[in-house]
Amino acid sequence: MEEEQNETFKKVINKFYEIKRHSLEVYGDVSWDDKCAILLDDPMETWSYNDASTAKYISALEEELQTLRNSIDKLQNKLLGLEIENHLKRRVLELEKKRILADEMIRKEIAGLRNYHSRHKVDIMNLLGDGMTHIKSIIGCIDEKIRQFDISRAQDLGSTPKEVNQDEYECRDVHINTDVGHDLLSERNSAGLSDIMAHVKADASDALAQALQEKVATLLLLSQQEERYLLDRNVNAALQKKIEELQRNLLQVTNEKVRALMELAHLKQEYRLLKEQLGGCVDKESLSAEIGDKKPDTQERDGRLRNLLKKANLKRWVGTLDFRGNEAEVHMDGEGNFSSKRFNSIDFARMKIENATLKESMESMEHLITSIHRLRLSLLKAKESVTSQSTGIVMSESLDEIINEAKLVKTALGSSLPISWSAEAEIGFDGENISNESGDSYGNASSEKIDSVSAAGFEMVELLILAAHILKEYPMKSNT
Repeated sequence: MEEEQNETFKKVINKFYEIKRHSLEVYGDVSWDDKCAILLDDPMETWSYNDASTAKYISALEEELQTLRNSIDKLQNKLLGLEIENHLKRRVLELEKKRILADEMIRKEIAGLRNYHSRHKVDIMNLLGDGMTHIKSIIGCIDEKIRQFDISRAQDLGSTPKEVNQDEYECRDVHINTDVGHDLLSERNSAGLSDIMAHVKADASDALAQALQEKVATLLLLSQQEERYLLDRNVNAALQKKIEELQRNLLQVTNEKVRALMELAHLKQEYRLLKEQLGGCVDKESLSAEIGDKKPDTQERDGRLRNLLKKANLKRWVGTLDFRGNEAEVHMDGEGNFSSKRFNSIDFARMKIENATLKESMESMEHLITSIHRLRLSLLKAKESVTSQSTGIVMSESLDEIINEAKLVKTALGSSLPISWSAEAEIGFDGENISNESGDSYGNASSEKIDSVSAAGFEMVELLILAAHILKEYPMKSNT
């Protein structure tokens, strides 16, 4: 029995060992004791006959497979992020190169335009100076010839009655250009950069998100720089347009002054020819008859009197006064025509000139009052800011702007046509010279060289500038 039992045990041990040997792939002769030791050393899970261990092993393999897939996805995301980063770097480099090239090209163009502008400005100023000198020399020669002709005429006539003083015209061109463009150029506040993550995590997805955030911030900074560059370019273009507009205004004023001087010379030439035509008359009656026959076409031709402004008294419209202060009598010739017909036409022309002068003076005064009122309101706002204890820098800047604008108004007032360039025509007629009468208020009209509108404007502008300076010095005195 024992032998049979031992044989059975040996068969069982041999069977289990064969299974173990196939799994371990071990070959060779082994004693029974070693076989028993090997089988006893095996853990219990090795010889379990249910499927639990296999399910655990499969689940472990599936988890490992899922982990490998997740790692592959993360690596692919990292690779995509690196490609995006490289693309953005290349794009940034290209934009930087383009910006540098554009800046260099714009600087070269601006330098060329400045050189071109300065060169043509010098040429134009030289041409204007030469033309002004030539015109002044011509006017001086004409005045000298007229003076010599008057002296010779006075010597020839001797004791004959003096000629009536005629209209004196003053060419005035008031251009008050106070439309100073205050282009209020407001700069945009740059957008804040994204907050960089304070804590850098070990996870690769957080690192990729941080890299993408930095790239977005870089792109925002580049867009802000581009906007700033466009703003600077627009400001430069606006300044260039303003300079061109001022140059056109200056050229227009100069051309108008030159035309006025040429018209003055033409009128003086016509005046000289008229006096030569009247020189053949011997006595007062023949002179009056000759004047009565001529038509008053020279004073009303082509609307020239529209641009000639005259300062005269309304007494000169009433009628012609003789040397005794009485009104000149109306003489009739043989055909029934009035000999004072020419005097009436001249008085009508004087009334038209006086009306145009009055209208232009009123328009200039309204424009001046508007500008002074606007400056006064700005000064009151600056005064309120001083009393409200606001920042000194803002108040100083506002006062500086008011002073600069007042100086521009002053310059515009001074840029009008000087009174010394006005037409001072002296056309002789029958009767006593009115300028020699001390009792007439219009006798000294030729000696008036000050424009009342310009003088009042200068005084008001000076008062505004003085008030602005006083307000500007007030905070410094209060601090001391």
